[in-house]
Amino acid sequence: MVLLRASQLAIVLICIGAFALGEIHEVKQITAHKYKIEKVTDSSLRQALKSISHTNVKELDLSGNLLSVINAHDFAPLTNLEQLNLSSNVFSGSVDLQPLPKVRTIDLNNNFITDVLVGASVENLYAVNNNISRVDCQEAGESSNPKKFFLANNKLSSLLDLSAACRVRVETLDAKLNEIDTLNFGDLVGSSDTLRHLSLEDNFIFDVSNYPKVEFSRLDTLDLSSNKLAQMSVAFRAVAAAKSINLANNKFVLIGNITFSTSVTKFDLSGNGFQCETLKKFFEKNKHLQSYTMVSTRETCTGTTRHQGPYCCEDLSAPYADRLISLKQKEQSLYYGRGSEQNRVECERENQARQAKMKSIRNKYHVTVNEATYRERKKIMLNQEKAALEQKLPLVSGRVGEIESLVRESAEQLNLTTEGQNPLQLMRAIVQTFEDLHADEQTIQDQAIKDWEMHNQKDAPLSEENARLKKAVQGVDETLQSTNSTLLELSAKEQRLLKILKMDGQ
Repeated sequence: MVLLRASQLAIVLICIGAFALGEIHEVKQITAHKYKIEKVTDSSLRQALKSISHTNVKELDLSGNLLSVINAHDFAPLTNLEQLNLSSNVFSGSVDLQPLPKVRTIDLNNNFITDVLVGASVENLYAVNNNISRVDCQEAGESSNPKKFFLANNKLSSLLDLSAACRVRVETLDAKLNEIDTLNFGDLVGSSDTLRHLSLEDNFIFDVSNYPKVEFSRLDTLDLSSNKLAQMSVAFRAVAAAKSINLANNKFVLIGNITFSTSVTKFDLSGNGFQCETLKKFFEKNKHLQSYTMVSTRETCTGTTRHQGPYCCEDLSAPYADRLISLKQKEQSLYYGRGSEQNRVECERENQARQAKMKSIRNKYHVTVNEATYRERKKIMLNQEKAALEQKLPLVSGRVGEIESLVRESAEQLNLTTEGQNPLQLMRAIVQTFEDLHADEQTIQDQAIKDWEMHNQKDAPLSEENARLKKAVQGVDETLQSTNSTLLELSAKEQRLLKILKMDGQ
């Protein structure tokens, strides 16, 4: 009896100790080759992996836990692992999964990752709703299967944020809701014969190029909607074979000399502001597109009543330059807080639409967890944010010190009292001093203008008198010239008479 109680006590103590260390986990075998592990943490992951049949596992689901650190070598015993689900954990920073030799599908959705490294075997990478700005892939052979990348709602700024190996033999690239501002189709030249789906909607793309020249012969869908494009240049010939093209809600005004595939089933140019003539020429060259655009109802236009087909258009003499100037003026006015109410409303509407799409995609990949796990995840997230802020604190403090020194130095140069004054008070005093100096200079300038006006008022009568005297002198000069001319004539006549009289006296 004593021995039984001692055994029970030992079991209780082991369970309590295990719980305290966060090593209580649940392993579920979903199918013959698929396992799911729940309630696992960083400290209990290795133990959890040891509890499953290593050679039998092809799919491993670790989603919805509180894992913040991952070591790919921990999965080395799982020699047949092909699919690894790490979604909805709390991973941050860089995640290196290159040592996994056979894994073909990795799910990292809903984490806080900034960099991802994957092996050559990876064909499907799901990493939606992170902070990813870089993806690195190991090089794979030419016979490797095409790759699919789902990277929506991240921090990519260019296709070059995917390493060269990642951009070869890509079949699907979904990078919507990132921060890409320029697009070069040539960056995907290694996928010219494999790319089928390219989704880059809701970025900030304003310029498209194609160097080196590439044409995606197997492209099915292209989505560049809700960007900042103003011109459909000849670079779009790279995607002319696509069957579904969405270019809605950009800033398009001109279309270059482009002929799209006759296999098109969807073509959307709504929400732009084309020049009427460029749309007319485009449809003359692409008559087959009218059956996919003319069937829809006409757009409701703002600022114009013209249409070309279903799309709004404007009569612009210098369309591209005018549109760029307009966009630049709008940017400057919004930046300096002088934007019109219409521009402000438009900017808010675009921002709200983008935020709504980000929320929608977060909800789409949301994984429901229990309340305790949710609270713990929020705690970890807050701790991570705290740690990030603490790392920045020395830099911010240093800059604050530099600014404070500069403010005090400026105050001393202006002979302001600095003792007992905090930096904000000194800045206000400096601003007030310069405002006073500006007011004094303005007063001096105003007085100078008044003096100049008075001088002009006094100078006007003198100028008029001078003009009158000048005119009188000119009249006298003319009279004198006439008198001299008459005197010369009389002298000539006198000489002739004297000559005649002399001849008569002889």
